[in-house]
Parts: sequence; C-alpha cells; structure tokens
Amino acid sequence: MTRTILVFVVAAIGLSGVAQAQIRASERAAVTQTVDGTTITMDYSRLHVRGRDTLFGGVVPWGKVWTGANWATTIEVNRDITIDGYALATGVYSVWFEVQPEEWTVIFDPEPRRFHLFPPQPSDEQIRFPVRPTEYAHTELLTWEFRDVRPTGTTLQLAWGTTGVSFDIGVSPSRPVTVAEGMAKRYVGSYRLGLRPPLGSEEVPFDIRYENEHLVATWESAPNPNLRETWLVSLGEGMFAIAELHDGELFDVVVDLVLEFPLDEGKATGFEMRALGDELWATAERSP
Repeated sequence: MTRTILVFVVAAIGLSGVAQAQIRASERAAVTQTVDGTTITMDYSRLHVRGRDTLFGGVVPWGKVWTGANWATTIEVNRDITIDGYALATGVYSVWFEVQPEEWTVIFDPEPRRFHLFPPQPSDEQIRFPVRPTEYAHTELLTWEFRDVRPTGTTLQLAWGTTGVSFDIGVSPSRPVTVAEGMAKRYVGSYRLGLRPPLGSEEVPFDIRYENEHLVATWESAPNPNLRETWLVSLGEGMFAIAELHDGELFDVVVDLVLEFPLDEGKATGFEMRALGDELWATAERSP
C-alpha cells in the first residue's frame, strides 16, 4: 500500500468516526403511551425554532405537505384505535400535514419509511381528515406528547413554536364494561353483604341493577367513596371486577377485588368478595 493510499484510508476512518458521533440539527426522539393494553408510539425528529419568527406560513409554506425533519414522523399502534373518531388499524404509518392558515389536513400514510422531502401522493389507503391548529405557549423543540391518559383513551398533542394540534385517541377496552341483558338478569337483585376484616364485621346492603347496558352495584358502605356506586366488569362466567367511577364515567377497573357468584338454575344466590391472593373479604346472600 502506498503512503498516499494509507493516508487516505486513515483519514476516511477518522472522518467516519466523526460522522457517527456528530450531533444532528434535529435529533430523533420517541414517546410511547400504553392505555389498557394498547400501545401508541410516536417517532419523530425534534426541530428547533432557533429564533425564527414565522414557522407555519414561513419556514413551512402554506400548502406544503410537511412531516418535520429527516425521516418522516411515524405513529405505531399494536391494536386498532380511533383518532378523532377515524379508524386507524394496527400498524405503522408516516404522519404528514398539509398546512393552511385556518385548517390543516392530517395524513396517515401506510408507507412509514419516507424522507421528509418526498411526501406521499394521495391514495385510497391513506387516512385523511381536517384538524384545526391552536395557539400554544412557546415550545422551542418540536414535541409530540400524550397530555392525559383515560381508561378509554388519551390526548395526543403536537407543539412547535406557538402552534400545535391535538388529537383524541380512543382504544377498545381489554375487558368489556357492558353486559348483555340476558346475562345481567342472573345477578340483578338485593343482597346482604357480610363484611370481614379489613372491611369490617357488620352486615350491609348491596344492590345490583341493570342500567344502560351496565350492571350497576350500589354499596353505601364501600371503603372508597368512588366505589359506592360502581359497575361490575365481567372477568368470565360468574366472576366480576369492580369499576371505579368518577362523575359517572369509568376511571379504573379494580381487578384485585373480585366478586364470584355461584348460580342455581341460572340465577345468582349470592357471592363472595375476594381480594388479591384469594383472601375472603366478604360473603353475600340474595335477599328474599
């Protein structure tokens, strides 16, 4: 090997190491949120404002189909979801926006690996719908984040500079909270619940009714005020978890407190209330 070639190879190796180590102008980032077993991941590049006054309508011209920097922003979901009411099937999608002064069009394209300079052409396979940008507090780095988490969904928000958009994401419950009327009739009625420590030692009323496709239980002596009126969530034949409600809406499913109903000729005669570890906390008998 000649000296000239040797110097070239060494220099190339050195430059390669520098290239691998350099900081990109818009570094890659990812944020993930799980909601009742559904996992949503946003993967994107974090653009800087860098003192620029007009981002949308300036840096990003009106009418441009935009995704951010570098490789396209992607959304990945491991289960079917809805986003602003539109169905998004399990998979990975690139995310684009056609930006206009008053209203943007969001585009979920089934081809996730696209460079930002080459937006997809319209196709029947895309999910497209309008979104309205909102004015936010200044955000220096482009940020995707999940603003809240609910039992049935989350709010996903994009913010950059003083502009952003948000989406309502809905997920399918891993455990159905509604009960068919034919099944509900087996359990509807009044019961006398005999408490055991740590719940107490007295006997208290426990009533179950069927309302708006839910088995609704009223238990005035419940240790948690949010369980005094609750839904029974089916875990299988004759077994139910208790749902914690806030303002009449599902907040959580308490799977470590289970009601087990024995059936006689298709009708519940009572139930046992068991805690995590199968510890018996109460027994109930149906009132005449």
